[in-house]
Amino acid sequence: MAKRNPTLMIKAYNLLKASYKHAKNGFEKADTTTYYDRVHTCSRCDYYNDADSSCNSCGCPIADKASWQSESCPEKKW
Repeated sequence: MAKRNPTLMIKAYNLLKASYKHAKNGFEKADTTTYYDRVHTCSRCDYYNDADSSCNSCGCPIADKASWQSESCPEKKW
């Protein structure tokens, strides 16, 4: 069973942390194949929040997090 959606404070913290890592990595984007593989994996995950296309584990928006080369899945799925 999936965890509940993180609070707004946890979402903000996780997105800020991910944004910092993305900036530190030179704003490098994942290649197209990697991006679509990540999004596909997320869309089939129990933690996927269909209402706003976010992750119920970390709270990050899937489209952004999957496109950043520096990021990884909090559930170790990619």
